[in-house]
Amino acid sequence: MGKFRRSTASFVAGLMMVGGAVVALSVSAPGAAGASGAKSPIKIGEVCACTGPLASGVQDIPAVYKAWVASVNATGGINGHKIDLIFKDDASNPATSVAEVHTLVQTDHVLAIADETDNDLAWASYVQQQNVPVIGVTTSTQPFYSNAGFYPEGQTEDSLFYGITDAVKQAGGTKFALFYCAEAVQCQEGIAPLVAQAKTVGESVVATLQVSASAPSYTAQCLAAQQAGATVIFTADAQTVDEKIIQDCYAQGFKPKVVIDGEVLLPSFTTTAGINQATYFTVPNFPYFVSTPAIKAMNKTLDKYAPGVRKDVNYGELPVEAWISGKMFQAAAQLGHLGANGKAPTSAALTKGLDSLHGTTLGGLAPPLNFTAGKPHPVDCWYYALLKNGKYSTPLGLTPSCAPK
Repeated sequence: MGKFRRSTASFVAGLMMVGGAVVALSVSAPGAAGASGAKSPIKIGEVCACTGPLASGVQDIPAVYKAWVASVNATGGINGHKIDLIFKDDASNPATSVAEVHTLVQTDHVLAIADETDNDLAWASYVQQQNVPVIGVTTSTQPFYSNAGFYPEGQTEDSLFYGITDAVKQAGGTKFALFYCAEAVQCQEGIAPLVAQAKTVGESVVATLQVSASAPSYTAQCLAAQQAGATVIFTADAQTVDEKIIQDCYAQGFKPKVVIDGEVLLPSFTTTAGINQATYFTVPNFPYFVSTPAIKAMNKTLDKYAPGVRKDVNYGELPVEAWISGKMFQAAAQLGHLGANGKAPTSAALTKGLDSLHGTTLGGLAPPLNFTAGKPHPVDCWYYALLKNGKYSTPLGLTPSCAPK
């Protein structure tokens, strides 16, 4: 089930073009690294599946991550060390991803990797052997709940299926239909565990319906779900497909409650024609639309260092995960004394700081993070968002929901 969630966002309209398969971005101040007497930079590698056949709908993530780096460097860096961000696009190709990670570790000597690709399982054991920690971003792949070298800043996929069935319960249903993407095998792989999880909580998946992003209509699937007795539907696809499914179902007079994976939470849902039933989202991090001091601070910084990004059609929960990953890095750097007292920044110091994160919410941006050295770090809590009458809200408040231990 490692890519079930990420595959739901694989076919968001448009691809982020970054001028080639590999792009290097340095956001360090001139002279911050390499000059005599200057403090050595903190090198972070950023691996993104930003182009290719399975581009992950992460168009705004690199801009947000770069903005976080620029904001840190503008205030002197971390313990006087500026961050040098090295960006690579693996074009959704596992072999390319492996090669790029090897380059980041062996040639660029990065001390951490920000993970924005579905291909991390191909190089997970390598970075663990090299003791280079992976510092979150899009945490919906298998290594984030199974590999001790991966540190997620939000809900990991091991609790995704429990979250879906809990959302069905919140919507007031027990019989639901799954609409899953046709373009990625990972979507189909999620069927069996979801059906099994539903049974454990007294629910049933009454229909499993494959949908193609290029299909002109989902009327047939909507009618099949209705005939099967579904009162709730769960859509596991890109935001544009989710919207089309809802519209087509409503056009047939079938108006179920809707549950959607919150990684595709975007402003556009609020203006989707026809949505007048409650729509529930399971959100891996704190919902971006809630006005809190931490969210306000993020928005102010993004408007300064990535002007216009918050107005982009692809800006939503996924890009915010990049910001929260950066805040997790800062928290770990402080606890691990990264580059402090004249010492060179190291992966070991950062890892020490990451393993010291116990119960932190990063100022209310994340569910509680509890990491233990040498063990995997699943995060089995999430937030709920509710769309009703064209507005988002948090139906269960600002406290995260969690899967049972």
